[in-house]
Amino acid sequence: MGINEIARADQKPVDVRHVCLACRIGLNAVGVGIYLAGTAQPVEVVGTTGDEMAELQVTLGEGPVPEALRQNRPVFVSDLTGGLSARRWPVFAPAAVAAGVAAVFVIPLTLGAIALGALEICRDVDGPLSADELADALLFADAVTMLLLGRSPMSAALDVADLPHSGPDGRWAVVHQATGMASVQLGADLGEAFLRLRAHAYLTGVRLSEVAADVVALRLRFTPDTDHEKQT
Repeated sequence: MGINEIARADQKPVDVRHVCLACRIGLNAVGVGIYLAGTAQPVEVVGTTGDEMAELQVTLGEGPVPEALRQNRPVFVSDLTGGLSARRWPVFAPAAVAAGVAAVFVIPLTLGAIALGALEICRDVDGPLSADELADALLFADAVTMLLLGRSPMSAALDVADLPHSGPDGRWAVVHQATGMASVQLGADLGEAFLRLRAHAYLTGVRLSEVAADVVALRLRFTPDTDHEKQT
């Protein structure tokens, strides 16, 4: 099923979610995600496995997506169970395998020197993309890039709210809301607030989405004058 066909069935203009869905179907993926450069936060994620991969990488700050965004180059891992992957990402790799991912392919979304983000494709079988699959993956990445640029001026910083997508699902909407609340509590910018959310999730072993829910429900508050958060 193609991008336009999925959009017609959804009775909506084509957006990045439709591209993700077409990519998932066309490449036999168990999860597909689009991440924004600078924050590595997901703009759109489809598939339960895609959600798990997004939360892992956003919380840990390691994995193929952060690496691809930092280095602005493709990161293709055809076998996550191999020792090389475990050495490369000692925390992420075993967790991703436990989530059912055997291979992951990340393609930067760029236009010339402008880095917009990355497209991640997760599969539950190991092995590289075939030549035809790689060509399709690059076309999906180009489609996402054009959609992002269609709504965002090239001269301005990209923001999740500006992007042409169906809106983040409940989990990531809560993370975005919690980041804003933590920013106010800390008197800091959104980047620092997001780092504090991630650090709290990692140190306590609690999922990032659950930490965010606690912040939004006022059960957890960040304070600028201490290294400890206040739980209520």
